[in-house]
Amino acid sequence: YRLEYHLVLVTKYRKPCITEEMFQYLKAETIRILKLNEVDLLEMNYEPDHIHLLISAPPQVQLSRIINSYKSATSRLIRKRFADYL
Repeated sequence: YRLEYHLVLVTKYRKPCITEEMFQYLKAETIRILKLNEVDLLEMNYEPDHIHLLISAPPQVQLSRIINSYKSATSRLIRKRFADYL
C-alpha cells in the first residue's frame, strides 16, 4: 500500500514572501529531503504565502516525523540562502 497526502504549508502570518527563485530552490531541496525518507513528491506548487505538496509514502513512514524534519530543514536552508530578501 501507498498513502497519498496533500499538505498545505503557510508562511508565518501568511506573509507573501515566496518568489519563483525561492520556489525552484525549495522544490529541489524538497525532492532531496523526501527521497532520504523514502517519500515521493507527486506534485508541488505555490502561491506567495503558501505551498502545496502532494506526496506519496508507505504506511510504515511516520508522517509527523517527515513533516517535522522537512519544515526544519527547509526553513533553515531558505533563511540561509535568501537572508537578504527575508
